[in-house]
Amino acid sequence: MPTLTLLGTKGGPSLREEGPSFLPTSNHLAIAGRSIVVDCGIGVSAALVRAGVALPQITDIFITHYHSDHVLELGGLLHTAWTSGLKTPIHVYGPVGLTDVMNGFYAMMSYDIHLRIADEGRVPLMDLIHLHEFGANAQDRAIHNILENPDLKVEAMRVEHPPVTQTYALKFSGNGRVITFGSDTAALSELAEFARHSDVLVHEAMHEKGIAFVLSKTRNADDRLRQHLLASHTFAADAAALAQRAQVKRLVFNHLLPPERHVCSDADWHQEVTPHFDGPFDLGYDGLKITL
Repeated sequence: MPTLTLLGTKGGPSLREEGPSFLPTSNHLAIAGRSIVVDCGIGVSAALVRAGVALPQITDIFITHYHSDHVLELGGLLHTAWTSGLKTPIHVYGPVGLTDVMNGFYAMMSYDIHLRIADEGRVPLMDLIHLHEFGANAQDRAIHNILENPDLKVEAMRVEHPPVTQTYALKFSGNGRVITFGSDTAALSELAEFARHSDVLVHEAMHEKGIAFVLSKTRNADDRLRQHLLASHTFAADAAALAQRAQVKRLVFNHLLPPERHVCSDADWHQEVTPHFDGPFDLGYDGLKITL
């Protein structure tokens, strides 16, 4: 049966030292016989191993956009899968710019990659990684079919995450289930239609009570960070209302701002959701596994 695992549920790229540690955004989806990673924040490789996912068995990676908390460990995950015994191709999907990202990683790791090919007899890493870019210069809300076969269909729709223009929600349909990832976005009415009747909507969430805390922990930014949060992310109540309009069967929050429960408790988050969404709701945490 399809299984969704939240590997990293923290919004933003930093790692905070006090209290329970949360990793930046990454997810794993087992569906239609595939092992799929959605976004690759720092720590994704170790989180996959902790979740019992064999790195050499990964089949696909999808990147929603190129903020560091979603892509920083893409190259590291691919390289670690390779050194862990990868022999079969991994298909990597991302907005325009993916080739540049990977070429930069290959250049950075050129010495190590070529040394391991010559010294250890490994299949060349570049031969195993197949890149697929989508959404070239798209500014509308057109739906892109980025993968379609008899077992699995994956669609992408551009969302609202300024100043990053190429940020995409992703919808996976397979095994009779539909799982939609909203990505990082301001509240967006079109997303309700894109996610309509999904079995699960995984949506980012921001809590008003925690904004001051997040800003206080980001010591090398100014008021532009506050402006970015308000313009580019979604408050929990608005995400819940969107899920209700979309008539999704289950709502899951990830990319939490903030994830720390001593700042915003489970009760605080549920208080924002309950008046607006009447279905099952999961507040994300690193390692949460949901069988569909």
